[in-house]
Amino acid sequence: MRKSNPPALRVVFVGCETPENAGFLARAMKNFGFHSLYLVTPCDQVRERGAKTAMHANDLLSRSVISEDIETALQGCNLAVGTSSIRPSSSRGVLRTYFTPREFGKAWASTTGTTALVFGREGSGLSNRELDMCDYLVNIPTSRRYSSLNISHAATILLYEAANSAGIVRGGRKLATPNQRVLILRTLKAALEKTAMPRHRRLIAERAVRNLLGRSGVSKREAGILLGTLRRLYLNLPDRSD
Repeated sequence: MRKSNPPALRVVFVGCETPENAGFLARAMKNFGFHSLYLVTPCDQVRERGAKTAMHANDLLSRSVISEDIETALQGCNLAVGTSSIRPSSSRGVLRTYFTPREFGKAWASTTGTTALVFGREGSGLSNRELDMCDYLVNIPTSRRYSSLNISHAATILLYEAANSAGIVRGGRKLATPNQRVLILRTLKAALEKTAMPRHRRLIAERAVRNLLGRSGVSKREAGILLGTLRRLYLNLPDRSD
């Protein structure tokens, strides 16, 4: 369910070295309903040269705020969340707190005020000083053989989790309710009892359908059609129970 007044998210990109990445970032932001972009000491003509990859998000890129330092970009934010491709080697460390993307999304959705999501340079990421300015870090679990993601890919993952947790975006497919699943299984059992199928075979069939419903992600509409079909079968089958 979408919040009536979701918290604000400011995306801060520090030291953009390739203008095309700023365009891709703006595009990812617009995909998920975010519009506040701050660029800290970016490369020359970042807006103009990034317009090609921004596509229909060029309006967002053109309105981006260019800051001379990260301190200025973070002014007015209640919380700063840094991003890092370096995964903590131990869970016992206390100097920095690391969240997964999903943990970040849920935490952000429950906050108030403005949170800054801070991305670092394409080549070297955020410096230790910049990381120390963040309240916590988010790390996207990846293969240890190659852990670094392009900024637009990382942003897409994090912004989706934030938008999904806050209800800004949602899928159009509604899953079957627990009550529908119960009714399907109950109707199937009643229909099978009217057949000549041996009891042990009926139990196997019921178990198979239960397993199928549990892992198939059946939609609410599909469940309704299936339930209606089973009811018709039940009503039209003659009684042949044991």
